Amino acid sequence: MDRDIFRISKDKERAEDLFVMAKERLDMLKIIPKDKCYKIIEEYYEIVKELLTAVMYLDGYKTLSHVKLIEYFSSHYEDLDENQIRMIDTLRKFRIGIVYYGRRISREFLINNEEEIRRIVSVLMNVVERKME
Repeated sequence: MDRDIFRISKDKERAEDLFVMAKERLDMLKIIPKDKCYKIIEEYYEIVKELLTAVMYLDGYKTLSHVKLIEYFSSHYEDLDENQIRMIDTLRKFRIGIVYYGRRISREFLINNEEEIRRIVSVLMNVVERKME
């Protein structure tokens, strides 16, 4: 296993907390004004990150690296295709630009990709629910 990924005890409770948080964030997206695309994109990434982290906790692993988080899921699960994994990484990069550099993301990106992002979120929620059973 990669040195940036640590073996821990499986933590279903923490995974459930992250799952609930992701669902709450998804609900909060409804009240973010549509002209605040940067905030919507940032929230989508946070949702995805929380769900990926929940999967790792359910598997008994942890990482502090967002890159390794994405790589872990990509290498251990086949629920998302390569394009969807790339989309998650694009969201990660956009989040860095938004949070650390105050960059704004164009409305066109959200218009062109929101449906696919929502599909990714749905798939990840199903993975977490399946693993929590």
